Amino acid sequence: MENMIPGKLTSPSVIRAHLDRLGHRPNKGLGQNYLIDANILNIIVDAAQISADDRLLEIGPGLGALTQALLKTGAPLTAIEKDPAMIAHLQHYFPPLNLIERDVLDVDLNKIFSGGVNKIVANLPYSVGSRFIVNAVESAPLPERMVLMVQKEVADRLTAQPGKDPYGSLAIWTQLKYIVKNIKSVSPTCFMPAPNVWSSIVQFEKRASPLAEINNYARFKQIIKLCFTQRRKQIGSTLHKNAPEYFEKLSAAGINPELRPASISIEQWAALLN
Repeated sequence: MENMIPGKLTSPSVIRAHLDRLGHRPNKGLGQNYLIDANILNIIVDAAQISADDRLLEIGPGLGALTQALLKTGAPLTAIEKDPAMIAHLQHYFPPLNLIERDVLDVDLNKIFSGGVNKIVANLPYSVGSRFIVNAVESAPLPERMVLMVQKEVADRLTAQPGKDPYGSLAIWTQLKYIVKNIKSVSPTCFMPAPNVWSSIVQFEKRASPLAEINNYARFKQIIKLCFTQRRKQIGSTLHKNAPEYFEKLSAAGINPELRPASISIEQWAALLN
């Protein structure tokens, strides 16, 4: 297997050599920015707390810097990649990898998780970050832990608390079922090519039980989306006009109708919708 080792995949010169061999240039539309800081790689893997009994999922492995580190843990690894050039590279250098050749947004995550995958560890392509996270936290069974590199702006929205400006539907969907922490901000200089924005490593640990039980999750999402599309308006005004049946329940849920949506906790939203 020695001749199958692709080299140090956080080295800019090694990355360039592989890209040249593949006749490939990073695709901005796919968010292809290759990690060149091994310390950041170690932080991601350590945060995942991987044992040999875990079954892992990686999204958008690219040339495989994180893939290489994850395979060294001994845990079985499934990866989802849609770039044909990267697929050929991964098949050549990482034969133990269970590779799914699709767009991750088209993959049935329920099937993957019911098959035993319990942790997601990924440097998420910017183009799919928040959409993939919502899909993951609405899957069943839920992953026990996720460690994801995302744009810092997305990380701020994921970890925001009520009363803070970034707090919105993304924080509510994720924090309902997970304890979400931003564990490391990552400079653009840690990537090649350098993106125009900072990134963050975000850790998701599944709660022993959700913050609140939701009777009708589809309706829960619908009303919260409605209110946050008019986040500067008082919730009483929005509901009175668009969903009067919920306007009448604000008092029973302990919600002041003069509050803006970003000031309302997950437990209060659940009380209103239930």
